[in-house]
Amino acid sequence: MKEHLHICIVQNEIQWNKVPENLDAIESLLADAEPSDLIVLPEMFATGFVADALPPEAETAGILDWMHDLSERHDAAVAGSVTVNEGGLRYNRLFFVTPDGAVAHYDKRHLFCRSLEPRLYQPGDTLPIFRYEGWKICPQICYDLRFPVWCRNRVVGGEYKYDLLLYVANWPEARVAVWNTLLAARAIENQCFVAGCNCVGIDTLGHRYSGESQLVGPTGRVIVRATQLQPQVISATLSLPKLSGFRASFPVGSDWD
Repeated sequence: MKEHLHICIVQNEIQWNKVPENLDAIESLLADAEPSDLIVLPEMFATGFVADALPPEAETAGILDWMHDLSERHDAAVAGSVTVNEGGLRYNRLFFVTPDGAVAHYDKRHLFCRSLEPRLYQPGDTLPIFRYEGWKICPQICYDLRFPVWCRNRVVGGEYKYDLLLYVANWPEARVAVWNTLLAARAIENQCFVAGCNCVGIDTLGHRYSGESQLVGPTGRVIVRATQLQPQVISATLSLPKLSGFRASFPVGSDWD
């Protein structure tokens, strides 16, 4: 068990549907990064949010293997979402890969209504909690951020459902104020840490992504935030004892509906 979890968030500039180039860019950004326990990558980090033109399956088939390799080399868990074809159906799937080779996943529940995503992908229907190094982690993908009931924390038998709420996203610059506001709101209302990993760049439809990836504490205070429009890596160490102390001193969870 690790009482302190060092998280590394990669805010990369995605080249749409250029898998090798995007993976190489992530590798370059991580080359000088501090050792970490968890590496977080954006939604569809290898292709961009391709809800209008799906990538060739031959190009995406090896991404999970790449995540395994990255996890092993950095001795850290790796999280990020990719397009998956399973049983003839496509999912926007967040993989959580650990250095021992284990894999867990979450399929995006809320498909973005202003894109073709609902026509091309299937929504997920379960919300797993990943357990890693003594931490309980709740995975979410982009548009899920707007739906607080779906990710609601719980206290059962004195134990919180999760400690870290993890969002991977391709969140456009036009709505970045919503991104900043809701990340803080989710941290406050669920008494947890929140990690939001966004991308930068311009997609094939002309949408701009300004980043502003960040880590937020349970009071809503931003611990660290990435620079707008700049590919970079940000990191911080989260403390489980401090989170537990805050929850004990301000036990809002006992009054949740």
